[in-house]
Amino acid sequence: MLFNSSAFLFFFLPLFVLCARLAAVGGPRGSCLLFLLFSVVFYVSWDPQALLLLFATLGVNYAFATAFAKPEEEGALSRRALLFLALLLNLLPLLYYKYAAFFVSNLEWLFDVSFNYQAPALPPGISFYTFIQIAWLVGVYRRQIAPAGFERHAVFSSFFPYILSGPIVRYEEIGPQLDRLAAPNAANLALGLSLFSLGLAKKVLLADSLAQSANAVFAAAEKAWPVTGAEAWLGSLSYSFQLYFDFSGYTDMAIGLGLLVGLQLPENFISPYKSTGIVDFWRRWHITLGLWLRDFLYIPLGGNRHGKLKQYRNLFLTMLIGGAWHGAGWTFIIWGAMHGLMLCINHFFRAQIKGRSWASVFETLPVRLVMIALTFFCLNLTWVVFRAQSVEGALRIYAAMFAAPLAATGEAGGLLGFFPHHYFRDWTDFALLVLSALIIWGLPCSHEITSRRLDNPCWLRFSLTRAWAVSLTLLSVVTLLFLTRKSAFLYFQF
Repeated sequence: MLFNSSAFLFFFLPLFVLCARLAAVGGPRGSCLLFLLFSVVFYVSWDPQALLLLFATLGVNYAFATAFAKPEEEGALSRRALLFLALLLNLLPLLYYKYAAFFVSNLEWLFDVSFNYQAPALPPGISFYTFIQIAWLVGVYRRQIAPAGFERHAVFSSFFPYILSGPIVRYEEIGPQLDRLAAPNAANLALGLSLFSLGLAKKVLLADSLAQSANAVFAAAEKAWPVTGAEAWLGSLSYSFQLYFDFSGYTDMAIGLGLLVGLQLPENFISPYKSTGIVDFWRRWHITLGLWLRDFLYIPLGGNRHGKLKQYRNLFLTMLIGGAWHGAGWTFIIWGAMHGLMLCINHFFRAQIKGRSWASVFETLPVRLVMIALTFFCLNLTWVVFRAQSVEGALRIYAAMFAAPLAATGEAGGLLGFFPHHYFRDWTDFALLVLSALIIWGLPCSHEITSRRLDNPCWLRFSLTRAWAVSLTLLSVVTLLFLTRKSAFLYFQF
């Protein structure tokens, strides 16, 4: 059941909001039970068998957490040993379902054998709920939080707005809110529906439209079909913009769903393509993943506590693992290595200019614009290998971008010479790229609009007015007309 499907929009969501209103009569516990029920139904619609793995994971983790919460007994396993065992048991299913086929394929290539291995289906959301569980276990182990009953743990861990693609929530953020649940109020309903509508429009009108050109170019590269330089560059831009609106749209919809029932989910996306460097980018893109990698990988590896060289090593290893988290393939590992290298370079550069008398020049508008352009140029290059299905496909795109002529040689002239292979259908594809660029760099993101930032123009500060209501209603009507073209969110595959 997709957020952008008719079943979700016209049946599941209205029923959920209505029942949340009724369940609030029973207090926070009644609301929690309702959330759990609807989350189970939502998850079963994806994979009924995977529900057993999800609740087995939750049960095992809750047993470990109750052991962590007790005083350490003499002769029993140490709390540190129990934590290691708990983390191992969480990671083993992820390693099996997500990476077993990758390891087997590499062994087949290395030893020139065939194991006829059938890869298991990836349980929905396993990457996200595994990270949520690890953060919760470590919090209990450090006595920062305490188990509050399996029911509460199950609700927090499996709530349907974020179980499939995040945000990667922490109990410290959600647990206290579950104690204060009440009937949805008008302000939260209005804000939640507005964010959900904006996210749905980004997904349906922009991301899915951009996907057609991006898919055509990358599919051609995988099949070694000819691609001109212009097609490669615009194909890569199409994917960069597609991923931006796809993930931004999902984030808006997830946060909006939370607000509909009075839950404020953590922000996960704040204009990342306006970043002035890769360090800045990871403070704006998939924010909860970046924080998780920092807290549970980078800092335990040593962080910046043992000198610059070890800091750069830790940054690189963290992003390498972060790349592998996104998918079992060399393309994701290379993508992670590229980001790790760029983070090291960015940190080195920042250290060199820190405290210099001329460092303020980097805060001037012209220099900031250059830095934003350079950062996006680097990001666009890394998204190529992230999107490609194979290293060979990525190399063909890179070759077309930097080695192939922009236009095809032959009789074709004008615009057709640049795009002779019909990967781009007509002028609307090019107009969509221009519109996307204007939205990304010319407008604030949804978080900035709904937080009513004072540096936004008055007409871009969300408020409960008739003008906003009419505008969002019209946008929603247009969006619903395109629902027949529904597709899964890109981050569902991770």
